[in-house]
Amino acid sequence: MDALNQKRIGTPYGEKSIAVYQQDIRALDEPLDVMTISAFYRNYAPSRGTLLGALSEKGISVSELSRDPKIDLRSICNIWLSRKLSGAGLPINRIGCMELSPYADTRDAWRQVQQQILNSISAYFHMLDIASISGLSMARIGMPVPGGGHQHVDSAFTAIPMLNECFAFLKRNPYARKISIITYDERQAQDFARVLDESYAAHSEQMDKSSRQENRKQRALAFISYSSKDKNVADNLCNKLEAAGIGVWYAPRDIRANDYASAIVTAIRSCTHFITLISKNSLASNHVLNEIDLAFKELNRGVQFFPLKLDEEEMGPAFEYYLSRQHWTDMRLPPLERRLDELINKLTNR
Repeated sequence: MDALNQKRIGTPYGEKSIAVYQQDIRALDEPLDVMTISAFYRNYAPSRGTLLGALSEKGISVSELSRDPKIDLRSICNIWLSRKLSGAGLPINRIGCMELSPYADTRDAWRQVQQQILNSISAYFHMLDIASISGLSMARIGMPVPGGGHQHVDSAFTAIPMLNECFAFLKRNPYARKISIITYDERQAQDFARVLDESYAAHSEQMDKSSRQENRKQRALAFISYSSKDKNVADNLCNKLEAAGIGVWYAPRDIRANDYASAIVTAIRSCTHFITLISKNSLASNHVLNEIDLAFKELNRGVQFFPLKLDEEEMGPAFEYYLSRQHWTDMRLPPLERRLDELINKLTNR
């Protein structure tokens, strides 16, 4: 069958896909590990013109399957998964069911039904996760429009949350490969095909953003310039940076050779963030001034300066020459831990 819309998405487990089809389920020619249905609460009557009715015509009795399901979560959230079908007239291995409340005739009752549908969709995909890790094949999932039959649930309401759950499920589940949205109704199919474009664009943007943030963290290397008398602050800062996924170089921990000066120069030329602790102690240190001078020469390649002011000591002319135009972070307001956490958030764009 030809899809109205199909999107391929990259995941940690390879490429997967979501497709929208306008098709009569009785003409299904693509094998499915699970065909999802929605039914009224404990009511599996195969009414004419419903998905349950179409399945019944093909010899699949949802009522019989409900009596002895493989996974039964009806007492918790009204969902269940059937045992494997045998002798079915359709290429379907199992039926998964979401049971919904009857049609609501008041606004407050309708809001409750809407929330129940959203909860059921989320719970349903987590049930499929349970099935996967239990060894049941969940590679190909068929999804109708929940409540789209006699429950009269508008597809415009269900499309976005359902597709969001589809993307999340495919991303986290290592076994699932494809989700097919299948409906006979033309308007429902068009709604889902349109929303799939929008959801895919939002998903891709989020993936790109996450990838950029992860790459930035992987590439980031912070050099900490400090006086040995402020080592307790430097150690604390180092631990927080590394816990946030940012690499840290600072002496003497990372001196790998006897050539101290050469190691310092190489590290500063490799860093992306130059963090210097400015205090009475560091302002009296020629080593810190030399490190600032080296880092200043790297500004043209994009090294970011982060001077952290630890006390009230005024800078001398040499330090002022390098740091007067840099954006300062004032660490004097206690507690110091909070100021360090704020710096980490800034560096990681959180």
